[in-house]
Amino acid sequence: MRTKITFASLFVMLGAATAAQSQTMELVVPFGAGGGSDTVARVFERGFSAALDRTIVIRNIAGASGTIGAAAVAQASADGNTLGYIPIGPLAIQPSLRDTAYDLDSFDYICQTTSTPVFLLQSAGSDKSEVAEWVTQGADSRVVYGSSGPGTIPHIAMAAFATEADMNSVHLPFDGTGVAMNAMAGGEIDLFVDTATVMESYDVTALAVFSAERLEAYPDIPTMAELGYDLEFSVWQGLVAPTGLDEAQKSALADACSAAVDATAFQELAAQTNTGLMYRGPEDFEAFVRSNAEVNAQILQDAGLTQ
Repeated sequence: MRTKITFASLFVMLGAATAAQSQTMELVVPFGAGGGSDTVARVFERGFSAALDRTIVIRNIAGASGTIGAAAVAQASADGNTLGYIPIGPLAIQPSLRDTAYDLDSFDYICQTTSTPVFLLQSAGSDKSEVAEWVTQGADSRVVYGSSGPGTIPHIAMAAFATEADMNSVHLPFDGTGVAMNAMAGGEIDLFVDTATVMESYDVTALAVFSAERLEAYPDIPTMAELGYDLEFSVWQGLVAPTGLDEAQKSALADACSAAVDATAFQELAAQTNTGLMYRGPEDFEAFVRSNAEVNAQILQDAGLTQ
């Protein structure tokens, strides 16, 4: 009888595991369909689902700067059937700006997939050609910089630079990058920070890049560190799960994530959209997110924006 019960128990356990494996996985994107995060997530999903040999459905849960979707992931069951493809904002910025239904301990960290450095931009018609000239203007009078909204990477990076360079500065937030670029063209703002996609799409020039090393695609653009400012900022994305995920599941998901980042379609998308690829496994990704959130919180506190 004891042997029969043991085999019966094993049969039930294996059946449950098989059922869970065959269940459709939900990948939450905390922004609307068609946006930047959604576009990258949908290409990532192809390689990810193929590596797992599972059906994955994208679910867009937009609102409150991505925090509603992130909360939906945090509150889901930790069974490996609900994951979130989350960018920097909801994880490492918004919890410092507002009350959220989650914190960094609400997630298990699977992998980082992208990291796209941002550039310090000025109007192509500017009479300045070096960062030092703007620093001098900021010391003598003031520099006006724009952003695509309070607490965004363009805002945080510029606020950190203004503090580091001891510049007198004024921040003008806009409702999106396009509006800010129109303001720059009209002379309303002096500087802006954003990715290479924005740099290539508008009549602007880059003075420096907020990365540790010069980028292969833009070898003539110096890093902020070269100019004396130890500042690194990027727009990144990664995969998270509700906290409490089984370690074996986490490992399998991380392996599948690595395969998805290496997939041809994802590599081609990155090249077409100037998206930087960056794979970090569970431990490294979690350490990075926690460090990044701490740095951002301090910058936001210095700018008087924390809750």
